[in-house]
Amino acid sequence: MRKVRIQYIERKFNHYVSVEKVFRQIEKGLDAAAFDVSFQQLPYLNTFFGMLKNLLIFRFNKNADIYHVTGDCHYIAFVLPPRNTVLTIHDLRFLNTRTGLRRWILKKILLDWPLKKLTYITAVSAATKCEILHNSACDPNKIRIIENPLDNFFLTNERREFDTAMPNILQIGTPPHKNIINLIKAVEGLTCHLTIVGELNSDIKTLLVEKDIRYTNKSELDSDAIKSEYQKADLVVFCSLYEGFGLPIIEAQAMQKPVVTSDISPLKEVAGEGGAVLVNPYDYKSIREGILRVINNPNIRESLRKKGLKNIERFERLNIAAMYETLYNEIMVNCSTGHEQIAKQSNILFPQPKDAGEARDMLKILSKEITPVSRCVFIKYGLELQK
Repeated sequence: MRKVRIQYIERKFNHYVSVEKVFRQIEKGLDAAAFDVSFQQLPYLNTFFGMLKNLLIFRFNKNADIYHVTGDCHYIAFVLPPRNTVLTIHDLRFLNTRTGLRRWILKKILLDWPLKKLTYITAVSAATKCEILHNSACDPNKIRIIENPLDNFFLTNERREFDTAMPNILQIGTPPHKNIINLIKAVEGLTCHLTIVGELNSDIKTLLVEKDIRYTNKSELDSDAIKSEYQKADLVVFCSLYEGFGLPIIEAQAMQKPVVTSDISPLKEVAGEGGAVLVNPYDYKSIREGILRVINNPNIRESLRKKGLKNIERFERLNIAAMYETLYNEIMVNCSTGHEQIAKQSNILFPQPKDAGEARDMLKILSKEITPVSRCVFIKYGLELQK
């Protein structure tokens, strides 16, 4: 049986690679006997001229059966075949950080036109799907929700005794929507140490000094270094004002760390029932109260640990990959309905079967080479594949 060939198309790597980490996990979870996966990175960054150059010179592998744009380079869908291309949308933060003509242009090339062209769209959370629908005329039935998987690398059995005298509070990420200013205000006067992962601007550094915060700042960490920071932390605070998903929540839960996060979607859904202390991210006093609940109450910490471990089971990469397998098989079935596509991919010209009996008769013809198209004909009619 020839495998279904999936080509993941990624943005050019910059400082942040969370999107790329997600699809490396999905690759590991896909059935290796059924899918052959490759990755192709765009040659230029997502600047205005970088996007133009990517559109002009990018050449995709025409031998792939399915193309999957993994996020943050939606515009590349313009040069991909619409019937067998998937676009994953993680968030629409670019709409919140731009105004005027620039926002209008970005909305057209990153949202409206890709949504209009493509048949298959996935969103990493219900909140992201709602945001897409709010900002576009996209058919809701076109968008399916497939959440992000947990990287098994963060699973651990190690437990560190909580330091109530000087707890180490870990914050992952430093862009404005990560809400660092309110976090600094929240820990002012507390006996604690703040560890911030990500580059800090001069204003944030000045505020840390003014508020007399004990802190450590680290940036450009690889996975091993990030895991080490989780291990050294007593609790993780992730009180963002906006997210498409919130990977640090489930990473912290996998590391058996108590989490304080925002009582907004999708963060509260990602944290799960009782999996985090939920706070109002716009009120630094609420963040402070949430942190103190964790520091002062060992029963809350233990409850968060147990419920966090239970919560991450739904993000196991095999579960998430299975959802993508279902989508990929659906695409192959739909692509197989055209005679030209069947002839092209299987090199065998045969009529579309009218029913399961006729499909069984095809099995005799196709028994020498089960191609992705013929494989999906059998999936469509509920038949058992023969090798």
